[in-house]
Amino acid sequence: MSSTRYKISNRNIYGFKINLPQTILLLPVMMALALLVEFALGPILYPFYQKEAALEENAVGNEAGQDIPVASSIADMETLGAFTLIVKGVVINNDTVRSGNEIYHRVQLPSGEKVIAHINKKAIQDTDEPGVYRMPAGTWKEWDPPAEVMIFEDFLASTDHYVDMYGDYMPVLTEDSYTRALGMKASVWIYVIILLLYRTIGVRRWRFAPALFWKRDPLLPRNDLECWCASTFAIWAHSFDMLEGWPLITGAHGSRKVVSNFRNVSLGQQWGIRNRQEGLATVHELVEKHAGQLDTMYAGWDLCRATQLLGMMYLVKMIDREELDREFSRTGKILQQHFHSWDEMAESYLSGYEAWCARTGQSDAAQYAARRRAIYMRLKANPDGPYSVPWQTDLNWTPGVKAQRTALNRVLFRYRPVKFNIT
Repeated sequence: MSSTRYKISNRNIYGFKINLPQTILLLPVMMALALLVEFALGPILYPFYQKEAALEENAVGNEAGQDIPVASSIADMETLGAFTLIVKGVVINNDTVRSGNEIYHRVQLPSGEKVIAHINKKAIQDTDEPGVYRMPAGTWKEWDPPAEVMIFEDFLASTDHYVDMYGDYMPVLTEDSYTRALGMKASVWIYVIILLLYRTIGVRRWRFAPALFWKRDPLLPRNDLECWCASTFAIWAHSFDMLEGWPLITGAHGSRKVVSNFRNVSLGQQWGIRNRQEGLATVHELVEKHAGQLDTMYAGWDLCRATQLLGMMYLVKMIDREELDREFSRTGKILQQHFHSWDEMAESYLSGYEAWCARTGQSDAAQYAARRRAIYMRLKANPDGPYSVPWQTDLNWTPGVKAQRTALNRVLFRYRPVKFNIT
């Protein structure tokens, strides 16, 4: 027999299952919003960016104003808070020292002293004398010199300070570059926001599990009653590739495909259930023929199908959570009256399933039943699986009264949204 896929939780482990048609439809919307940001919002925001990005007047690294004094020696630089230098162009072009991504210059002051300077070349100004330039505003700054600078230690008047004429300068983008970058950044944020909205709405509509806080999945049991009843149809919930398995109270999340299949095929065509009234009537019919009686034929098959139907009806919103718990309680108590353990219930369920397969004309009924029995044995072997929930769990339920969570808390403590392939 081929291996059966066995999952504790859901196929969509972290909720990022891709829906290709929706993704394709979403791309033009994202592109339109990104273009709107680039061409409509970008020009409006650019002046604010330009003002914020530019250095203040006479700030270190910016052009030196006429009121900034010119330093001639280290003593001047130590005295002056801000200053500039007058330097020949040959120094700027040739006397350089590279350390990583930074380029420094060896500058000779009018005093004859040589120092290291870090210069923002974009803020250098011409003077009236060809080949002579006015440096940006600078300051005499203490530092721990890199090894590349220390090579010239013997030629420098000071190595524990340098002339900082770069400061906090950052290149200011042109308007075209700024709006283009804004559009690209907006496209990323739009994608993230839409993804978060899609995820939030999808979780609330039961389409998939939460990505991170997966114990808050609205389709996980809320109490011991729901956890116990989800275990009654765990074999069915692991028998079809479309389903996701225990402990979901519906067997699967409500993707469009699953909801359509439940509503139109499973409930509609197979059971003739098209609304709440017909669904509850069918459940009651399955339950009542075993209520108050013992050793009725295939009670496990009928009663487990009743809880299964309730989960399906809840997923397609034929009944609400209160109705689900009320009917779960009623059906579960009758299961506990008929059987003394999960094994007894499973044997009755599997016998009824095989008889149903034979009655519906399937020639390989025994093989189908054997497959579900194998699923049961694999579920049973899992120490944290559906049959780890105590059989004699309290299934009482009262509207408005908080139900017990003893068994559920243990299940959720060990619960992890992962897949298991058991051969």
